[in-house]
Amino acid sequence: MRVAQIMAGQEAGGAELFYARLTSALAEDTDVKQIAILRPHARWLEMLESTGVALETHRFGGRLDLQTKRRMRAHLESFEVDVALSWMSRAARFCPRGVWTNAARLGGYYSLKYYQNCQAFVGNTEGICDYLRKQGVPAEKVHYIPNFIDERPLPADDATQFPATQGDAGSILMAAGRLHRNKGFDVLIEALSAVPSATLWLAGEGPERTHLAQLAQRLGVRDRVEFLGWQDDLRPYLQRADVFVCSSRIEPLGNVVLEAWRQGCPLVAARAAGPVELITDGRTGSLCDLEDAAGMARAITQLLGSATQRQHYSAAGQEAYAAGFARAQVVARYLQFFDTVKP
Repeated sequence: MRVAQIMAGQEAGGAELFYARLTSALAEDTDVKQIAILRPHARWLEMLESTGVALETHRFGGRLDLQTKRRMRAHLESFEVDVALSWMSRAARFCPRGVWTNAARLGGYYSLKYYQNCQAFVGNTEGICDYLRKQGVPAEKVHYIPNFIDERPLPADDATQFPATQGDAGSILMAAGRLHRNKGFDVLIEALSAVPSATLWLAGEGPERTHLAQLAQRLGVRDRVEFLGWQDDLRPYLQRADVFVCSSRIEPLGNVVLEAWRQGCPLVAARAAGPVELITDGRTGSLCDLEDAAGMARAITQLLGSATQRQHYSAAGQEAYAAGFARAQVVARYLQFFDTVKP
């Protein structure tokens, strides 16, 4: 089996991180031969260089970029690809038709006008798969395959330098994602103002950073918000944090929920589509309403006040991850998918 993994993504992002993670796992755990076609972002190239996967970089520019599609066709033909798997809309738009099967992996509710060349689809949530079918994609062409996260244990000599907490703020809240309005970090910072016993560690980069810092200053919590920047590895932070918060307004899946579950970090999440699909309220986490800073603050305070509940969420989350999202299961499902859709 010969597969092209095509990603026209950014230098930092959850989808891009899982692209590198899945490509690496297939290289390490299977006999699939892969070519990775992506933009020349050093972070992802460095993650893939040690895997033995063939690497090709393209610009993936605007509509006048004819060179990317022409060069991609040459790479796909010379590599004798069976399945070309495009990640997100831009990659799908640039991927040409050929003797291979054009497949698409969707991690969001994207317009299908960019996927007209595709003959098979992967949705990483059941909700996305339902959306694809409602948009007219035949059911037999829609395949549900979830994500997995980094399952390596932390080394015993891990030397992560954690930010110092301020004053009496001994409890640590953790949040992570692109600093974008969709992630609802403004709601979380407002909630933090009602949880005086906690410090927030916020991992990520993006256009909202200045606004979020100004909001924290205005609400009087700037000394309790630590901006960590983008972190490829959240494991040490999740193992140190008391509660993880997924505050997203829009979150089709929520890799961060899987990350928290795997590391045994109890969590609170807003009722975006992905967390609602994943979390059983009161069993594997606490759910609060969208845009409800007061409700989020109550859920956080309740969880911080109950060691028993945190232990319960930690164990139940680890069980949920192992039951449906483990690396071995997901890799096996991709192998089955490739075998099913190949020409």
